[in-house]
Amino acid sequence: MSGSLNFVRSGLTPTTDGQEELMGPVEVGRILGVKPQVVVNWIREGRAHPSAVDGIGRNRFTTEDVARLRAGLGQRRSRTARTGSAQDGTEEGGNAGQGG
Repeated sequence: MSGSLNFVRSGLTPTTDGQEELMGPVEVGRILGVKPQVVVNWIREGRAHPSAVDGIGRNRFTTEDVARLRAGLGQRRSRTARTGSAQDGTEEGGNAGQGG
């Protein structure tokens, strides 16, 4: 499966007691190919929802959280691409009509 997340290879494996290891914005950003600050911005904007906050206030994500973020990223990118191309075509047509 090419779209699956490979947490074992990235060193993010479940802990020995059966509970999943939680990740911070740095690890999440590395998996998703974005800077950690982008992940922090998503949290502030309400686009990302960590499963936990540790004792000193750091946001922590599960592998399921990251999978949801990745799925949402694909939807946002495709929506942006469709919307952007439609807007570009409209703007070009509008400018050409005004110039002639």
